[in-house]
Amino acid sequence: MVIQSALVGLIYWIAMGRAQYFFSFAFRKPVVLGVFIGLVFGDVQQGLLYGATIQLIYMGGIEAGGNIPSDQALAACIAIPAALLSNLDANAAVALAVPFGVLGVLINNVRRTFNSFYNTRADKLIEEGKYDQLSLYSFLIPWLTNGVLYFTPVFISTLFGANVVKAFINVIPERLMNGLSNAGAMLPALGFALTLVVMGKKQYLPFFVLGFFTYSVMGFSMLTGAVFAVCIAMISSLFKQNSDEEEYA
Repeated sequence: MVIQSALVGLIYWIAMGRAQYFFSFAFRKPVVLGVFIGLVFGDVQQGLLYGATIQLIYMGGIEAGGNIPSDQALAACIAIPAALLSNLDANAAVALAVPFGVLGVLINNVRRTFNSFYNTRADKLIEEGKYDQLSLYSFLIPWLTNGVLYFTPVFISTLFGANVVKAFINVIPERLMNGLSNAGAMLPALGFALTLVVMGKKQYLPFFVLGFFTYSVMGFSMLTGAVFAVCIAMISSLFKQNSDEEEYA
């Protein structure tokens, strides 16, 4: 269990450490983390299910100006191991993930506080012309500090928290557990709603409704739906292009 906890902590560090920013941005998504956490615990399918369900909450989230409204990576790295070890329902795992996502914002603020000191030190090295030492405060030390901040809480929560969560779940009344499950089932709908708000254009709404109901009624595979959607998008774009050409002709 110690090795598994360490691996999950390492996964969170890699996801949020920002050694390669474009890689971290993609890797820290719950649907991606669910695969690797599931691999650590020997159940990739269930890990992916938990990760994809948690991902639905954050579909419409925007990290404006670098500010994160909720840390989806921490939510996944704490909730998914606890759900796997406790055999939770996916909806209950979503409800469990939400408060940990908020906790991740606090960790991120602590990281920025440390970085402000490192930036000051880096500026001083530049003024003194000590460019050979600049990488220590511009990358290495901040990255190692991120490791302590990100690795530690996930390691501790996975090592000890799973048993606490399991014991807590066992004493929760069935009615309350059903309530948490139902609340978790509604949170993905919030993610879809936020996505529609972000899209912001009423003319796109029929495509969203058409895709949802077509998939629900016909029951085809996700790949078939994706190909179908791309074809509709290309046809729509072609008609719009022809309309614009006729307008300016």
